[in-house]
Amino acid sequence: MPLREPPPAAELARLPGRSIVGAALHRVYRLDRGHPWWFASLPTDSTMQQRSAAGRFDLPAPDGTCYLATTPLGAVLEAFQGFGHGLLPDAELKGRRRAETTVPDGTRPAAWLTSGKVRGIGVTQALWTGQDRPLTQRWAAVLHRAGWAALFHGLQHDPTGRLRGVTLFDTGGAHPPLDDHDGWRHTDHRLHHDPALVAGLARYGIAVARSDPDLPVVTLDDSGLL
Repeated sequence: MPLREPPPAAELARLPGRSIVGAALHRVYRLDRGHPWWFASLPTDSTMQQRSAAGRFDLPAPDGTCYLATTPLGAVLEAFQGFGHGLLPDAELKGRRRAETTVPDGTRPAAWLTSGKVRGIGVTQALWTGQDRPLTQRWAAVLHRAGWAALFHGLQHDPTGRLRGVTLFDTGGAHPPLDDHDGWRHTDHRLHHDPALVAGLARYGIAVARSDPDLPVVTLDDSGLL
């Protein structure tokens, strides 16, 4: 059954919650950003085309959305979703870092969208796998109005259906959640030369390819052309 329009906020407010306090969350970001925190917003006058190209749960400005995963591999699969045809150049890994943070005490529970109980109000896996971004953005807006500051859900680019993501809502822009630099401290990890990551990607049929292979120098005399 296709995903339908979201029910009223009062109904979504009764969704089961899942505590994320103490959970390790991961986010892959570009080095030129300087830090991992970015809450993406939809312009208030955005067109349907702009909405279709925006993030799945992006909120209208001035609110914003930040996407994380509960495992390093989940964060990498989402960040490199355009390289799902079996080959990922290591130059892409070198230009990014994986930030790891621990959810601080006092963080409110996330809407538990993978709970079986949510089917009765219309939630299906299409909420995190479907292609209708304007529809999932409308769901996000109503979930936000219902008082949820975070969502716990599946990941589109995980065909096994086992990996999980956490989406945070806050004001739009470049800042840690709730502007709490101390509570949401993060540590950075390199992505290239990470054997666990390479092995994890291999399980999904994705190989990391060197962008700068050391090719042997062949002289004209050795080439057999003279």
